[in-house]
Amino acid sequence: MIAIMSRRFILVSMAAPSLLAWSDVSAQLPGVPVLQNAFANPGLTIGVNYGQSDESKGYAGALAWAPASARFQVTGGFGAFKPDEGDRAWAWGARASVPITQTMMAGKLGIGAFAGVGGASEEDASLLHVPAGASISWRTRLGERRGISIYAAPFYSWTRVSFDDESESKGLFRASVGVDVAVVPSLGITVGYEFGQNADDGPPGATGGSFGVGVSYALRRGQ
Repeated sequence: MIAIMSRRFILVSMAAPSLLAWSDVSAQLPGVPVLQNAFANPGLTIGVNYGQSDESKGYAGALAWAPASARFQVTGGFGAFKPDEGDRAWAWGARASVPITQTMMAGKLGIGAFAGVGGASEEDASLLHVPAGASISWRTRLGERRGISIYAAPFYSWTRVSFDDESESKGLFRASVGVDVAVVPSLGITVGYEFGQNADDGPPGATGGSFGVGVSYALRRGQ
């Protein structure tokens, strides 16, 4: 309904770290912050994500794939969005990311770019959300089998809400910070927070910060 679609729609992106190469299980799903690591993880990775803001909650599953060269990564996901006032809505999303460089500081520093699209719908109301930005990441080992990556991602977020034959859109400049921890080489945990420019009452878009957490598992390495 209108009450749902005029409230905050945040896009999903949960990271899936491995020990040597870090990856994001990223799908533009409402309710979860936009977190983007600059490193890609070759192969197939699955993840589950949860996000919460002062007005909504979101949860989703996502699947990511990158070739053995890790020159790009594509992700898709499906989940649900639940505002504090309103009914639950099903949501979908997809994202592509490209590591620009992963060799700085002996492979510890990486820079990347990303863009995604996602949305949600309920009866006669629908949402379309498109973020695009850059990311910078730093990673290091924690012993022989664990690792950590810390990153920041400034981005432009465009949101359009439609109800019947009427629509309204809004663009905002946002940013996020995140931490990926590899518990073991194939299992990772992500924690992050999104903040930045907020929409006024009425127009679509973020109205505050958003916290997110995710768990991911690398099924196999790229061939």
